[in-house]
Amino acid sequence: MNKTNIFINSIKEQQKLIFGSLGQLINKGTKVALLDFPNHNNVGDNAIWLGEKAALKKMGVEVVYQCDIYSFSEKALRKRLDNKGVILLHGGGNLGSVWPAHQNFREKIIGLFPEMRIIQLPQSVHFDDDNRKMEFGRIAKAHKDCYFLLRDHSSFNTLKDLGLRVRLCPDMAFAMGPVPQKNKSVVDIVWLKRTDHETAGNKGENFSFKTEKLDWLAGEPGRFYSKFSPKFTVRVRGLVQSIFRKSKLFRDHFWRLNAASFDLLAQRRFQRGTRILCRGKIVLTDRLHGHIVSTLLGKPQVLFDNHYRKIGNYIDCFESTQEAIFYVGDDKLNVEAKVSKALELVKKRSKDE
Repeated sequence: MNKTNIFINSIKEQQKLIFGSLGQLINKGTKVALLDFPNHNNVGDNAIWLGEKAALKKMGVEVVYQCDIYSFSEKALRKRLDNKGVILLHGGGNLGSVWPAHQNFREKIIGLFPEMRIIQLPQSVHFDDDNRKMEFGRIAKAHKDCYFLLRDHSSFNTLKDLGLRVRLCPDMAFAMGPVPQKNKSVVDIVWLKRTDHETAGNKGENFSFKTEKLDWLAGEPGRFYSKFSPKFTVRVRGLVQSIFRKSKLFRDHFWRLNAASFDLLAQRRFQRGTRILCRGKIVLTDRLHGHIVSTLLGKPQVLFDNHYRKIGNYIDCFESTQEAIFYVGDDKLNVEAKVSKALELVKKRSKDE
């Protein structure tokens, strides 16, 4: 399908902001370490990784070391960067108290490398514990060359109030640019619904439209292996993580064996996500990257939100005037009417082309 992406102007504008923000902090030819690869099946986090790699390549920045939180080696990182490069922390929505393993890793890195520039790539921030927030502020403020790129005004203000160096920047997945839709829709709505602890519990089972409801953490409709492949890959991933977690020898000397698979894994997970979203004429979701990947695909959307308004905050900051995005948020009234409007846009666009 060769249709022009209906969000192309928004995508280009957000790419411009991304490269503007990164260009102020990283020079062409810089060697960087990219930490916290999302070694799990969540499509959104893997989309961010692919966007990060695409942006760094376009900028002429060399990634000389990469790891997930289980395979990190201080020795290997220092050897590869020789204390002259920049440490990049993977973006996403795990800065705060919602995902403690990643937050603990972030704080560990900030403490280990006080002499090197550290850049937190675009994040959403949420602390539900003020003491935890103040402790993070103390740790991060002690570092004299640490910068935080934030995906919304709320996150920006939270870290600014802690006295940290902050800048607004769109989600890194946008650095990939538009993504072609490679298969035709089979239902009216793909309802991509969170099943993790960020869900706000949105309901809507009684739509009169043909709807396919699922999450994209595992499996894929229409694929014969969908019931078995995720369990197998999770077990393999768990085994590899266990080996690197327990063995300093592997972390220090064999990190490349683990890192060599990162881009391929991210690409496969992302492609699975795009196939899922393309099954619907429109997308209904409470996942931020259900929205972002749908935007890259050019698909109209109706959006709920997670439990701390991650999607609404992002839209307010970067996408407040998109006519093909219908934000529901906490207002559950007239959801079906908004779905109807989104489907009408698809119908009108098909006629026009």
